[in-house]
Amino acid sequence: MIRPAVTRAARISNAAVQPSLRAVRPCGVRSLATYTKMLDKVLGIDVHQKIKVPANNGKNLMEKNTKKIPQTHGIPVCRVAFHSFQLHRIDFYMNFCRNAAYHMKMPCTGIITLPKQIRRWTVLKSPFIHKSSMEVFERRTHKRLLVIYDSHPDVVQKWLEYINENIPVGIGMKYWLNEYEPLDIGDRIAKALETGSTKNVDAKSLESTKYLQEVVQRGRSRLWTTYKDLPVFGRQDIEKLATDIADKLKANPRSNIEEITRSTLMAIKPPKKKRVRATSSKPVDPAASSNNADKPAPPS
Repeated sequence: MIRPAVTRAARISNAAVQPSLRAVRPCGVRSLATYTKMLDKVLGIDVHQKIKVPANNGKNLMEKNTKKIPQTHGIPVCRVAFHSFQLHRIDFYMNFCRNAAYHMKMPCTGIITLPKQIRRWTVLKSPFIHKSSMEVFERRTHKRLLVIYDSHPDVVQKWLEYINENIPVGIGMKYWLNEYEPLDIGDRIAKALETGSTKNVDAKSLESTKYLQEVVQRGRSRLWTTYKDLPVFGRQDIEKLATDIADKLKANPRSNIEEITRSTLMAIKPPKKKRVRATSSKPVDPAASSNNADKPAPPS
């Protein structure tokens, strides 16, 4: 008796629920249709219409339309590397740099794709002490390269200043310049240092040579003399040097022995070389010596 009563109650509840569901579904469809019509009127386009996208065939149209100047000798002058986290920015700016090189009459290569750098960090997903999962963050660095050939250094420098001035946010740039000099550049620099004229030598190379000479002279002054004539200490000087180092170590046992040795060496002056005066040796005339012997001695 109980079971038929339960099944009868379940049938009554199902019959009461079904009409309500049937009434809700048409309302949802109708509201969606009304919303779609209103959206079409506001935007002025058909939302359900598919937009036709032209086929790209895996090639960048802007890169395809970029013009090139042919190489004359194939001598690399400059290499420029770019890196960015955003791929669309770096690809667009590469074409901008190539167009600038074309209008400045410089042969430039295409976009050289370098291996991208991927770095990952694994951190806790939540600060909860009983956490059961980790979260991985990834950063991808995209890199590109351009090479300039057969161009004058001044033109290349102007091009680098132009692209560096107009570089967008989010792109880094670094470059390497190749400078070529004639084979007799050493003789030219030596003559320029003697005469002081920079007619046949670049002023930058002359300044760098003078700077190197100052550095070498500074190092030689710290060694007290030139490298050819280094001072030679005797046994007594070495014993005195060892005694001074030992006394300093006794006074402060925790000090560094290398620093003490260096300071002691720099404090001691090298022994000065004795200058020998050159005596003139003239040939003696035997006749003059005999005449001088015949003369009487002056009175005392």
